[in-house]
Amino acid sequence: MAENFKHMQLLLHAIEGINRTMELKSLLLKCMNSASQVMEAEASSLMLLDALSGELHVSIPTGPIKDKITGMSIPKDKGVAGWVLKNKKPYLSNSPKDDDIFWEELSSEFQTRNIICVPLINSKGEAIGVIQVLNKKDGKDFQDTEIPVFESLAGHIALSIEKVREVDELKKRVKEKEDRLKEVHQSMKGNLAAINALIQLEVPNIDNEAAQFILKATGSRIETIANAHHILYNQDEFEYLDLGIYLGRLTSIVSEIFEDEDGKEISLLVDMDKISLKASVALTVGLIVNEVLVHMYRDAFQQAEFGKISLAVKKDESNCVLINISDDGQGLNDLLDGSVEDSLGSVIIKTLAQKLGATLTQRENDKGGTTFSILFYT
Repeated sequence: MAENFKHMQLLLHAIEGINRTMELKSLLLKCMNSASQVMEAEASSLMLLDALSGELHVSIPTGPIKDKITGMSIPKDKGVAGWVLKNKKPYLSNSPKDDDIFWEELSSEFQTRNIICVPLINSKGEAIGVIQVLNKKDGKDFQDTEIPVFESLAGHIALSIEKVREVDELKKRVKEKEDRLKEVHQSMKGNLAAINALIQLEVPNIDNEAAQFILKATGSRIETIANAHHILYNQDEFEYLDLGIYLGRLTSIVSEIFEDEDGKEISLLVDMDKISLKASVALTVGLIVNEVLVHMYRDAFQQAEFGKISLAVKKDESNCVLINISDDGQGLNDLLDGSVEDSLGSVIIKTLAQKLGATLTQRENDKGGTTFSILFYT
């Protein structure tokens, strides 16, 4: 009775450790060490069935010859292990070599004196392998009363292996979906960039300045979306975007598209906190910033050879994000803060701001130019 109580204590300790383990290699090592400890055996081994080859692979054995037999395989219909796998029944023998079931030693350096072998049964009732202990310590025999203890341990081992395999399969499927999503982002970015390139090729062929602006603004909007896909493609996280990186790329593209052909030099100053936003939110912010920038490039420096646009993005402890876009030129010709809807730009910005729940303000600077502000909470 005391011996059974001792076995149950060791078993519960072993099971607790197994249930906390998720890495398959460390799981199997815990299994083998637990098996030897619980059953007071000189050696143990766990053999997992390979569905493709139809063989039983020796996985992380313990005992004096563990290094020699690690990775070895036996046919699934041979020996004690094969019999247990096929019949899904435990096997105990204190003189196994006298039994026709016994096949051969895995190594000539180890002699099996006695053995308990039990199947590993998953939640579907399938045998996925076997676990066995060999040679009771101090020359003792294994007893029939020890089989239930070993079967209980084997049951938890089988379910733990099944859980790890399910997690691995889930990780594999997630990785495949991420790879496909990356391909979608890359394809989308490439297609949008190609459309913008075609639009920009048409701009020099148009004499009307208003039409040129419309084409450039359209191309800039397309690039704003394309660059979101570009960043998502080049990072592991698909749900969030670094707003600084995104707006940095966006402002660079807008600057290239609206580079003045008369040789005007418009510098762009950027001051941004590190802010991570959901991709959909960041894209909405990017479209608003893009719309303001293209109008500033068009309006603010019509009578100046030099100019400066400043973009500041700040976030406080209350998760309030404030974006200020300023110029030191003539300022914006249109009100873009949604107070009037006399231009397409104003309508676009108002609609996008409503999605963010953002507050928009537009004011004249004391020394000339305009500051456009976007305030929202993440």
